[in-house]
Amino acid sequence: MTIRQNGGRRMAQRASHARSAAIAIAAAIAAGVGVSAQTSVNGHVNVVVDSAVLATAINHSSALVLATAFALVTGAFPRARATLRSQQVRLRPWWFLGGLMGFVGVLIVISVTPVLGVVVVGVAVTLGQLAGSVIADSGGLGPGGRRPLTAFRAIGIVVAIAAIAVGAIGRIALDNVWLVPLIVLSGALIAIQQAANAWLVVVTGEFSVMSVINFSVTLVFVLIALLISASTSDIDFAAIPYWAPLGGVLGAVIGVVSALTVRTVGVLSVMLCVAAGQALGGIVLDLVVPVDRVGLTAASVCSAVLAVLAVTIASLHAGPRASRRRGRRSLAPALPQEAH
Repeated sequence: MTIRQNGGRRMAQRASHARSAAIAIAAAIAAGVGVSAQTSVNGHVNVVVDSAVLATAINHSSALVLATAFALVTGAFPRARATLRSQQVRLRPWWFLGGLMGFVGVLIVISVTPVLGVVVVGVAVTLGQLAGSVIADSGGLGPGGRRPLTAFRAIGIVVAIAAIAVGAIGRIALDNVWLVPLIVLSGALIAIQQAANAWLVVVTGEFSVMSVINFSVTLVFVLIALLISASTSDIDFAAIPYWAPLGGVLGAVIGVVSALTVRTVGVLSVMLCVAAGQALGGIVLDLVVPVDRVGLTAASVCSAVLAVLAVTIASLHAGPRASRRRGRRSLAPALPQEAH
């Protein structure tokens, strides 16, 4: 084979990789927009049915149906069973609590979005995710091992706090200021949930199986909460709009897209693209179809920009050398957020 042929093949490979990377980046940004769209849809469902619990139940049940169908079509269950047998790993009960943490986190988000709007909720969740990731990494909860708090991540958290303060202008009063730490808590729970999810992916080798386990566990708690809610107040199931399951469908699709794009461009790029897409989507949705009464404001736009900056700064803790060192120690790469 001639040098010219070798050079032509390398150029073709680079061009193919560049195209794949461009598609992956576009898909990750779209996934971020999807996160905002899911938040908006679920918030609107909550307003229409007047029940955050029912809105959460619709979201998770539709996501479970789609995740199960995807796992069945792709043959994920037999592969996961074979992987479990070959690894002979002892399953730990807390790995299955990711669904419970996801249920609590999403219930909070759905309840608060009609009050604070998509952008502010997204920013507060971002702060919670940064704080939760510090807890998970410092405690060594995920398969990646223990990772200490870095200066960049601490600065990112400070910037995220500033983003919330800016976004709160005109939206938060004395009677609802307590909602902010509640949303931050939901983000932290969702972040810690990823440590449990990562272990499930490690031991099963299948992202879709992890999703089915998560949504199945979540649905149990959702149904219990729904029964309690129905016994204490009237729930109008007839008020459920035909588009209500769209939030769960978006959640399931976002999880799959995030998992696939990580293989091409890496976790860091996906996280940044999702954050950018979420900020952009939140701004557009608060402008076009606001869930709350305030809608889009200049403060919320600045807040979204600061949120993206916070995630960017926090991500700088993992340079190329640190990534290689951690790659040798880790059992699996970090996973992007699975939307519920």
